[in-house]
Amino acid sequence: MREVKDFIKNKKIDLKRFEKFGFKLKENSYYYDIFLLNNQFKMTVKINLDNSIFTELIDVETNETYVLHLLEERRNGYIEKVYKTYSEVLERIKKECFDDERFKANYTKEIIEYVKNKYGDELEFLWEKSPKTAVVRRKNSNKWYAVILTISKRKFNLDSDEAVEIINLHNSPEEIEKLIDNKRYFPAYHMNKKHWYTICLDGTVELEKIYKLIDISYELAK
Repeated sequence: MREVKDFIKNKKIDLKRFEKFGFKLKENSYYYDIFLLNNQFKMTVKINLDNSIFTELIDVETNETYVLHLLEERRNGYIEKVYKTYSEVLERIKKECFDDERFKANYTKEIIEYVKNKYGDELEFLWEKSPKTAVVRRKNSNKWYAVILTISKRKFNLDSDEAVEIINLHNSPEEIEKLIDNKRYFPAYHMNKKHWYTICLDGTVELEKIYKLIDISYELAK
């Protein structure tokens, strides 16, 4: 079997979801088998509790290990089709069996659950160079209504280099002007300060209040 590097970086295993997906526990590792492309290949995925992941493709006709899909320079035509099907299985496992761990604060996790449960929206990580920056967008308009990221408190002229998770939300210029106090509500970090503002997700603003402000931001993203 071959290890898949960095595939589940910043992810946390959810063992209950593993079992529901179809993984079986054998000798302290989880195994999942699936047949691909009309049973031409048997794919086995092995995941250890340290988040290391290994895969193997077996050509059913020859009963030999198939590796051409792993050679980037060979990916065209049929081999590209095999690689695409193989990758889709891995992506489904990542989505359905792991929790994202890029954000650590309990407030942030509660907010992520809130937008997922109420609006059915997931975080989108759009920038490879900013892995701890995520946007949430409204499906019917494709417009952002929240941005979550991790920055230093000093960016808000607070006397601390502590990293803090923040959320940028949309509101009317009049309401933003009323909210900004540079203690609980701040001018938007890295966004249009007339239409956006920032809240630190460290408990300075209670969750129920943030939920209401998210709802306002969502409505404005029509």
